[in-house]
Amino acid sequence: MTKKFLILLYAIGGYLAGIASLLYLMGFIINIGVPKGSDDGESFSLLWSIVINATLITLFGLHHSLTARASFKKWISTYIPVPAQRATYLYLTGLMTAVLVFFWQPIDFTIWQVENPVITKTILSLYLLFWVIMVLSSFPIGHFHLLGLAQAWDNFLNKRNAEPPFSRKFLYGLVRHPISSCWILIAWCTPVMTLGHLIFSLGVTAYILLATPHEENDLVKAIGPQYVKYQKEVPPFLPSLSRSAKTNHQDKR
Repeated sequence: MTKKFLILLYAIGGYLAGIASLLYLMGFIINIGVPKGSDDGESFSLLWSIVINATLITLFGLHHSLTARASFKKWISTYIPVPAQRATYLYLTGLMTAVLVFFWQPIDFTIWQVENPVITKTILSLYLLFWVIMVLSSFPIGHFHLLGLAQAWDNFLNKRNAEPPFSRKFLYGLVRHPISSCWILIAWCTPVMTLGHLIFSLGVTAYILLATPHEENDLVKAIGPQYVKYQKEVPPFLPSLSRSAKTNHQDKR
């Protein structure tokens, strides 16, 4: 019981680390409310700044992609109990976020800047909205499982933990990856686009486009023909109104 209680505490810490990482990134990307934003601080030469930022984005993306693969989860099970694995991933995410923020090089060359205060407020409101939608999109696929609490809690209660069932609820009837769609929108939704921010936006977009096929391969293996059918009916990132109407009609039948 002591071991299970410690795993539960470990998972709670991982959950808090994950939420803290998201909150800091929310301010970091848009340069609001954090000690260091993406355009704050001193930087090296332009070439070195680009190389450093591109490397940081690559490392951040590799962490999220490689540790999410089924093969990695199988390997790590040898060293870390299954109920603590997701929490470990979140602690590493917090560490990678700290590395990204600390070493990020601001490149203060403006690509675009919105001067109209009404449009600026609208963009910032949309930015916040995309974050809210992204968090809400985690609940149909098991928010507390995704962030490691469900596994540790079930382990503490001596209950068998199972993967959340496949869901087409909420935005998952419109796009297969609403969380990834929100990440792309968040990266580009800014009233001031500097070169440093542009590198971040391009890096996030490239990571999602490259990592999603690997994620889908794992989903096909885990879910089977049901997910293959889902792939044919629902687009990955941008909703198709005709397909969505047809899918919603089928779901109601």
